Amino acid sequence: MDYPRSVPSAGLVNGKFVDEDPIAGKPGSLIPASWGNGVTQEIINAITEAGLTPDEEQTNQLAMAIRQLSKPDPLQGYPVQVYRKNLIINGGFDIWQRGTSNQGPSAGGYIADRFRVDWNGNAGVSISRQNFVLGQTDVPNEPRYFLRWQQVTAGSGATVHKISQNIESVRTLAGKTATVTFWAKSDAARPLKVTVTQFFGPSGSDHVEKTVGNFQLGTSWAKYTATFQVPALAGKILGSANSDFLRLAFDLPLNVLQSVDLAQVQLEEGPVSTPFEYRSVAQELTSCQRYYEKSFTTGVPVQAGNGTVTCLATFTQIPAGNTGQYGMTINFLVQKRVQPTVQSFSPGDNSSQVWNQSIGKACTGTTVQSLTERNIAFATVTAVGSAPGHTLQLEWTADAEI
Repeated sequence: MDYPRSVPSAGLVNGKFVDEDPIAGKPGSLIPASWGNGVTQEIINAITEAGLTPDEEQTNQLAMAIRQLSKPDPLQGYPVQVYRKNLIINGGFDIWQRGTSNQGPSAGGYIADRFRVDWNGNAGVSISRQNFVLGQTDVPNEPRYFLRWQQVTAGSGATVHKISQNIESVRTLAGKTATVTFWAKSDAARPLKVTVTQFFGPSGSDHVEKTVGNFQLGTSWAKYTATFQVPALAGKILGSANSDFLRLAFDLPLNVLQSVDLAQVQLEEGPVSTPFEYRSVAQELTSCQRYYEKSFTTGVPVQAGNGTVTCLATFTQIPAGNTGQYGMTINFLVQKRVQPTVQSFSPGDNSSQVWNQSIGKACTGTTVQSLTERNIAFATVTAVGSAPGHTLQLEWTADAEI
């Protein structure tokens, strides 16, 4: 739209409308009907494009239309640094710091970072990282990995077979509309229940569980999604110890032999299921390390006795043999959510002691001397027969999971 410069009778001065000047005898500009209609129609077009109904008594509709039309398209893919939507960490199952499978099929816990697996009833379950084949098109955008729950012993009397993630803070999405999306398949048609649960921490209100959806898995990869309202927090009491959270959980069938695969888990605010948000492996690892960090080289099992070649935590002995050495400090790569629980592992034998690599002998009395969310310091008694300048090694894990 522009001024009616092509209409001489409009009486523009320097291309713009002017008022009448009776003293100087100059007429005012006229507004041609075509121009006035054009301006009005352009405004109406913006109003209707925004889904509003034009109202001649309402004078703020253009502003409302601009706000509506300028909203981001929920299906548009934004760079991570501009827009992060997925509240699930490691939803693509790229990070497995603890190892790419559970070492004992009778033990649950955290396997893929930030995802916990739990079962009972004497079931035997193997959790493992599986690779997508390059070029496959069943799940879009070339994902690398997915999680497999392989139940090798059905068990009996089970009450829980669960894959879940605890999202920090019970305030997450409280009172808001949210959408969960995931890809899954199974070895046979099987039910899968998805829930969210608000936990308020010790001495807080009782937890509140809500079923998001009941899905029927098939034998081929398929996308599943549900939109739901997260319960509000009015009247609830928050507990202590920074242990409140929102849990997203997948409940599998009980007491059966089964194989269930899960990929691209996403939880986001709003009523629209948008494409899975990809984050770089480096960014995803950093997010995971707020909750769990290890000294072990990638791919090396989290255990004692791995050998000294891959051990990264190295110190120099300062005092003489059979003498206390203190302040062996390690700074965490990422500040932890809370003060973590630390375990130590000797690289040279099956103990939790500092290892003297120079003489191939374990120290004694290894302890955590100090611990914060930012760093850890170990103390030990140097090995008998050791000397200043010897190389000392130790592996460790720091766990701050919710």
